[in-house]
Formats: sequence, C-alpha cells, structure tokens
Amino acid sequence: MIGQQNKVRIMDGKIIADYMCRIHRENVLELTHRGLKPRLSIVMIGDDPASKLFVKNKVSYCEKVGIDVIVIRKPDSIDLKTLLEIIGSLNDDTSINGILVQLPLPKHIDPYRVFSILDPSKDVDGLTPVNLGKLMHGDETLVPCGARAVVKILEYYSVELEGAEVCVVSNSILVGKPLSMVLTNRFATVSICHAKTRNLPSHTSNADILVSATGVPLLIKASMVRDGAVVVDVGISRVEGRIVGDVDFKNVGCKASMITPVPGGVGPVTVAMVVDNLFQAMKLQGLM
Repeated sequence: MIGQQNKVRIMDGKIIADYMCRIHRENVLELTHRGLKPRLSIVMIGDDPASKLFVKNKVSYCEKVGIDVIVIRKPDSIDLKTLLEIIGSLNDDTSINGILVQLPLPKHIDPYRVFSILDPSKDVDGLTPVNLGKLMHGDETLVPCGARAVVKILEYYSVELEGAEVCVVSNSILVGKPLSMVLTNRFATVSICHAKTRNLPSHTSNADILVSATGVPLLIKASMVRDGAVVVDVGISRVEGRIVGDVDFKNVGCKASMITPVPGGVGPVTVAMVVDNLFQAMKLQGLM
C-alpha cells in the first residue's frame, strides 16, 4: 500500500465536501425560514459524457442541501444568438440566483461572448470578465470552482502556501490561470506549464506543490516529482474502463508527502464550491 511505503497522507476531498454539505444545509434552512429559496440554473449544451456526469453531480449535491436546480439542455447545434438569449432571460429572472454554463461549449460557440453577457452577480463559476478581472485585483468573491477547490484542500490539510514553490500544469481559464492568481494572492511563487512547455519535468521536479489539471491520463510520473512534494490531481479520465487522473497515483504516492486521489479528491470539493459560490452570489444580490 502507498501509505505503508511512504506514509503519504491522502488528501480526501470527500471529507471536506461532507463538512461543507452540512454548512450549506444550515444556510439553506436559515434562508428558508426567511422565505428565500436559493435557485441555480445550469445550461448544458450537447451531450458530452463527462459534462453529463459533472452536471449530474452538481444537481445531486444541490438537491442534497435543499437548493432548487433547473437544468436547461440544448443540442450542440444551437447558435450563439439563441444561447445568448437564454442567458439574457436568466439574467432578468429574479427567481434565479445563480447561472452556470457547463463547459466545454461546441466549437462554433465563443465562450468569451457567452460569459461576457452573463450577469457577474449570478456567475457561480466565476468566469465572467468582470469576476476574473476582480480576481486580478485580489477580490476573491467569485472565483472559478476548480481553483477554489484546490486551495480549499491545501488549506484544510494545513499546507503552507506563503513562499512555497508551486507548479501548475494547466493554463486553462477554469483552473490554471485563476488558480495561479489565488495562489499568488497568498504569496506562493507560481510557475504555469502547458502543452508547449519545454522539458516539463524540469519544472515539476522543483515544486514544493504540484497541481496538474490537463486531462491527460497519467501524465505526471514519479520521476517528475520531488521527494516530499504535495501533489494535487485535478484531471480525470477514463482508461480501459477505470477512472484515472493526470497523476500516476501509485508510484507518485511513493515520493509525495500528500496527494489527492482520483476519484474522491478535487472533484467533490469542486462540486461543493458551486453552492458556496451560489451563496456568494446571493450576497452580491443583497439576499444574504
């Protein structure tokens, strides 16, 4: 077993998500007593299997804590004008407190156009230009859920961020870019790697904390990780019928001091952060 070989500590996201779930239930109960019913709208375009699973998990969590969820499903043939009209209608609907547009979108739909029209005060994914711009200024009111989840896990397990050398293998708007800003806000020294990075191991092997969010199965090998590093695996893929992450969990776990599993690591916390952001949005709307 990994734990027996290296006494590695498994950073279990389900424990954190369960803790957050209890708090969220209490928040919903308090709002219900005040005559308020939180409501989230999820817009899903197409039938991407991974997206369907993510939406299912988000709906399940919301229902568990007592939040109303409306899922608007449209075919991937939808045109941009129609999608923008849907977003505009949700913006104007005062019964909707949060809007989440599930990514990825079809290639003919420009995500920037979609998130530019979304009401920043209902942006539970933190992906509007307004909220990403606020993050650049240190305002973390609404931050992308994946980035928030990574930092929540690190802080829950008392990983020191100030002064730490962090390598983030992802330059996506969902995780890599916002995560680099959140970590920088905590005075970590952050390197961002991506598909065009030359000699990736030379970057990852120097990191105190390594975060990978590429979706490339088993990309991170033991030889790419320094002894005692903290490893956070945000990736998730299906290989030969089993779920794996970006990280070779078994072998990397023999070198790391802490590591997140896949599944059961970042995923559950990311889902919980959707509801956390919904409450943040309700505060912006003057409801909490």
